[in-house]
Amino acid sequence: MRLPTQPQFITKGLNTFSLLGLSLVWGHMLNLISLWFLPLTILSILVGYGSEINNKGAFKNNLDL
Repeated sequence: MRLPTQPQFITKGLNTFSLLGLSLVWGHMLNLISLWFLPLTILSILVGYGSEINNKGAFKNNLDL
């Protein structure tokens, strides 16, 4: 049995940092946390978005199988 030569990465769009950012946004909207945490909220959303694996050919490769 041969291993596949092309890596296939599929992401669901949510990871730990994006869920943390979403939770902090809800905390701001419900006025449960101070506005001093707003930079942390923005930073966690950006880190969560930036750490996703973006492989443009992964979806196309899965359709060919």
